[in-house]
Amino acid sequence: MSDFELPTNRAELFSLGLKLLDKDYFIGQFCPENGVDPTDLFAKAEVFGGLMSELRASGRFLFGMPVVSKPGPKVLIEEPDGNQREMIMFASNDYLGLSAHPEVHAAIREVVENYGVGAGSSRVNVGYSGIHRSLEAKLAKHWGQEAGLLYPTGYDAISSTIAALCGPNDRVIIDASSHSCIIDGARRSGATVRMFRHNDAKRLEAQLKRASDKGEGAILVVVEGAYSMDGDIAPLDTFVPLVKKYGARLMVDEAHAIGVLGARGHGAVEHFGLEDEVDLIGGTFSKSLGATGGFVVGDAAVLSYLNYLSTRIVFSAAFPPILAHGVSKAIDLMEADGGLRERLWENIRYFSDGFRKLGLELPEVEVGAVPVRIHKDGVMVDFAADLYEAGIYAIPIVYPSVPHGRSMFRLAMQSGHTTEQLDYALSVFERLLKKYEIL
Repeated sequence: MSDFELPTNRAELFSLGLKLLDKDYFIGQFCPENGVDPTDLFAKAEVFGGLMSELRASGRFLFGMPVVSKPGPKVLIEEPDGNQREMIMFASNDYLGLSAHPEVHAAIREVVENYGVGAGSSRVNVGYSGIHRSLEAKLAKHWGQEAGLLYPTGYDAISSTIAALCGPNDRVIIDASSHSCIIDGARRSGATVRMFRHNDAKRLEAQLKRASDKGEGAILVVVEGAYSMDGDIAPLDTFVPLVKKYGARLMVDEAHAIGVLGARGHGAVEHFGLEDEVDLIGGTFSKSLGATGGFVVGDAAVLSYLNYLSTRIVFSAAFPPILAHGVSKAIDLMEADGGLRERLWENIRYFSDGFRKLGLELPEVEVGAVPVRIHKDGVMVDFAADLYEAGIYAIPIVYPSVPHGRSMFRLAMQSGHTTEQLDYALSVFERLLKKYEIL
């Protein structure tokens, strides 16, 4: 390892930790500046590992700390010294608490003896089971589409669908706040990629017109139903007519909208009543449905094409059948127990109103996370550490994840959060907002 010394200033220390997670910065700038041997392929990894160990030991780098209890609104975190600390959780996307639901666990136990743990192969070989087929049929029926297709992860579902459908003559138009899976899929497709300003219908139409005027290839517009970092939802009722006007196709990633929006929790497309107007709907099971894996629903012929031309399907082991059965039960619970979603929204409104009463300006929260903007980059490290010491687990979001001066906490809500837990968190935030002269 090089002789590089970590900064002693805690804000600089945390900032360095985030920058190290940027591969281009670490390899392109940090390593050359600090004499890391470029001829040794593993030298940079040794330096990186050493720096990360020191950052964790500093107690100011809270990313990736092990959770050693079942998921929920309150968890146990294992600290670097091996001690365990009880925390109120505001960093998990398990919005409805279904990952720990006893009926989901029972459903998994029902099938593990007959189906085993893993699929053992890709789905186009021998990894496809009757449980997979049943879940795909349920997804198609419940989302009002012809067919469903399972992927190993939600990331795979979105990125591989875009990459398989689009090619060099096509154009992919995406929102500026798009998740990495959308950007990755668009780039891998080889298509021309254009972005429009977040949720801006005029900018979207300008890009659609520009792409349409080219007169070559097809146009795919990809948006998210809900943007958890921005705290808002896509205006699909405005977007759909524009997409149709220019003869394009529309795909909606419902990752953060499932379980949160819609009468049955099906997401933003259901929220706007546009099930018959959107070409492809994709998402993940890793948030409100409490598992892992992903899916796409839509036209049967399109999904048959994707089944054989999506690299993440052909060259990955199939989504585990026991999880497919657990997800099926989670969907049933999500739809049958509207109280879970009602309690989630009660918590979102209560928490948001609590911050407004403290004097913070919050937009109308339309998703499952409350965005609390601090706007003072220099205090975020100590602010997050103070929250942690008070038993509140919330990850600070700072540059380069957001622009300078837009530092924030994205406080993910759960239906299981109690009023007492939320009141306690608000009292801690109030104390720290005053301490750091934000209020």
